[in-house]
Amino acid sequence: MRHAIMVIGTGDNASILQKAINYLDDRDIDFFIHWDAKYNKPTVRSNYSKIIFIKQEKVNWGGSSLTFAEYRLLKAVFEYQRDYDYVHLISSVDMPLMTKEYFKNYFTKDLYLGFLRDDLVDNDNKIQIRLKYFWPTDYINARSKYGRLLIKLSRSFNQILRIDRTKNKKIHIGKGSEWFSIKYNLIPKIINYNMDVFKHSICSDELYLQTILNSYNPNINMDDNEMAARYIDWKRGQPYTFTIDDVEELKRIVNTKYAFARKIGDPEIVDRVFED
Repeated sequence: MRHAIMVIGTGDNASILQKAINYLDDRDIDFFIHWDAKYNKPTVRSNYSKIIFIKQEKVNWGGSSLTFAEYRLLKAVFEYQRDYDYVHLISSVDMPLMTKEYFKNYFTKDLYLGFLRDDLVDNDNKIQIRLKYFWPTDYINARSKYGRLLIKLSRSFNQILRIDRTKNKKIHIGKGSEWFSIKYNLIPKIINYNMDVFKHSICSDELYLQTILNSYNPNINMDDNEMAARYIDWKRGQPYTFTIDDVEELKRIVNTKYAFARKIGDPEIVDRVFED
């Protein structure tokens, strides 16, 4: 099977991404990369995989700019017009947990996408207002002191003015892990969706695909990262950054049900995990 791996990249260092490319370097696996325009585009190389960088744009944490970076990556994969079977989204600090032959043949389902149960999302106003309210997150650093204050003020203004940008829109908001693997033939359904509701949102990267593909929600009690075939630890961090001390833990799950681990703090971890 042929695979397109989309990468959301940021920072001044692409050494972990380069390791991921090294271990998945194959004529049937290509990489499409969006690198945050706040940083210089890195140089990464492969022997067999095609590497395609899309136009750089600035991405702010929590902003709709992140959601639209994913959208543009999906569109780039589709317009590349290569006969892929699956498309995957990772970050530039994720590592594969499968050898490339195992990876190329593992996937069988329509999608590996994390969902929370609909009733949990429907009854959580903190999730609903991510799309309902108007947020300034594309213009500020929401993690800064000033940004946190502006977010708090924005919430109050939205409440006072009773803003609901989803009103009269036939959508069912979903939520789950940002990272995913889906069949290539689902891309048209996504890129042809009216994206207006995701503009001026906050943290909609965790709502975007789950809302568009909500009919696929199995509504079961299952970890949404496991549903997405991603090994992510939210108990030890937000999420936890794996270190050299975690190599044996990661080695135990190579070629199992997890395609990628996030996030990795040292490129040496990748070599250590795959060494004989």
